[in-house]
Amino acid sequence: MLDPEPLIIIGSSVRAAAQSAVHAGFRPWCIDQFGDRDLTAISPNVHTVRDWPNEIESVIQSSPQADWVYTGALENRPVLIERLSQLRPLCGCNLETLSRLRDPLWIVDTLTKASLPCLPVIVPDSDNPVSSSTESGEWVIKPLASAAGIGVRDLSAGSAGTTSLDGNYLQQKARGRVISGLYLAVEDSTLLIGLCEQLCRGDDADGLHYVYSGSVGPLNTGDVPVGVFEQARKIALAIAARLRAEHIPLRGLIGIDFVLDAETDELWTLEINPRYTASVEIYERVFSWPLMQWHVAACRGQDSNAVELLDSRSFNGEWQVHGKLIVYAERDFAAPDIVPLVERLSANGVKESIIDVADIPQLKTPIRKDEPICTLLTAQENFATCRAMLTAGAHELLSLIHELAE
Repeated sequence: MLDPEPLIIIGSSVRAAAQSAVHAGFRPWCIDQFGDRDLTAISPNVHTVRDWPNEIESVIQSSPQADWVYTGALENRPVLIERLSQLRPLCGCNLETLSRLRDPLWIVDTLTKASLPCLPVIVPDSDNPVSSSTESGEWVIKPLASAAGIGVRDLSAGSAGTTSLDGNYLQQKARGRVISGLYLAVEDSTLLIGLCEQLCRGDDADGLHYVYSGSVGPLNTGDVPVGVFEQARKIALAIAARLRAEHIPLRGLIGIDFVLDAETDELWTLEINPRYTASVEIYERVFSWPLMQWHVAACRGQDSNAVELLDSRSFNGEWQVHGKLIVYAERDFAAPDIVPLVERLSANGVKESIIDVADIPQLKTPIRKDEPICTLLTAQENFATCRAMLTAGAHELLSLIHELAE
């Protein structure tokens, strides 16, 4: 039997992508910021980069001659991606593609020309300063190099002229359910894999309200109207068509974040994540699809069964709801052994419901307030129960951690 093909995976936290690679038949070679315990259990080749991302380039030079993929939030380093692509073949969006998909003005222009709904944006510069026009509605401030909602915050009423917007832009606020779409771009097709509900930290997080904290799904037509799936398809097709018209490639897995308007069921596009996304493992847990294999095959221009399967994809089926929730630290501490603490969870039936814990920190790793501790995963019959179990599990886990620290 031939040894599995190596695949280099680079990102701030690549545990899920490494599991996807193993599931798809690859041998992951990982460059990661944390080096969590379960990542090192998946792969003997884990290279932890503390000076992130400055040491990545030197580390990849010791990697095998193999293709590489990136996860979050390397898309915000397009120049680095270009340099790494000169060292190893890239399976993913290149600098030219990123320059479009990470440009909020390009996205608005693309959706407008396709007669699709879009949220107005203002990218301040000397020719387009922030003015009193922002006072007519609610706006959020977003970093141009955004990732996982970090740095996103509301623009206070009347503060447009006094708030520093260096490296940021404004996007008009939408209210509703945050939805993430996962797609596979193959040749001339951009196929909708599915939609998940996206979880954020919420109002109790002291200015970190919009920070990503998890995913629940996949959604079906019993969870959202069937027209929402068609809207999600049209948005991706418009983006892909614009790129083709500009002779810019789009291949592999990409994500698009939306707000599903609570009153109109309209999908408002928030941003594009042109890479392997956090929700991929939800689909793999539900359907056992080899999404990393599909991604690599698409980027190489190779055939897979993905097109045939996704072309006939139905969203009106029934399946168990899977969820993942990142547990964030409420104070500074050194990481204990998280696994036995998760096993002790009992409140509200949590012990029987949490099926897994992932992104497990190495013992005694310093964890600062508001940094991620680990990820809890569960499977339930509906969205409400799934969210409730994850939330209860996170609260109890934090209590157990605090008890150990006292």
